[in-house]
Amino acid sequence: MTTKSIALTHEDLARFEAGDQRTFSKIFDLYYELVFQKVFRFCQCKEEAEEITQEAFIQLFIHRDKIKDCEGFFPYLYITAKRLAISFYRKKIVRQEYQAQLKKNWQEQDQPIDAALDGKYLKGILSEVLEELPPQQQMVYRMNKLEGYSYQDIAEKAGLSKNTVRNHLSLASKVIRLKLEKILFSVILICSIFF
Repeated sequence: MTTKSIALTHEDLARFEAGDQRTFSKIFDLYYELVFQKVFRFCQCKEEAEEITQEAFIQLFIHRDKIKDCEGFFPYLYITAKRLAISFYRKKIVRQEYQAQLKKNWQEQDQPIDAALDGKYLKGILSEVLEELPPQQQMVYRMNKLEGYSYQDIAEKAGLSKNTVRNHLSLASKVIRLKLEKILFSVILICSIFF
């Protein structure tokens, strides 16, 4: 850990506080694997560990004014990732309970109609949320999540670095996830009231 903090200078810290993307990429490169490994040990799922790790970096960037020295990056990331992992699993349990309840109350004859309505509704919501994103985040998200392009393919086609693609995708995913979670919460609330 000390070798990583030595690699960052006070100029890096000042640039990071000012929102410099290159410095953020440098910090991301230095600490990503270390934070990812810690999270992976907790959740044992690569995709979930990647998502939580990326979210920790987003929180670091959003709250960059809280880092007062070069040694503060890893502790902040570690604590944030740990809290996010715990929160992620709490939400996962709630979702599993909701799905079990929904499955229990689901009626066979409603499935085709409900599935068609749900699909159209969710596509409409996703489309609206995507339109609110900045153009590059929108493009990267569409190419990766909707068209199946890899980070490398997107980087080559868009003329961006692989880290920039990863950062754009991470930020876009966070915004979309937060908005969809609010909608899911509303649906759960409505279902619990009316069903």
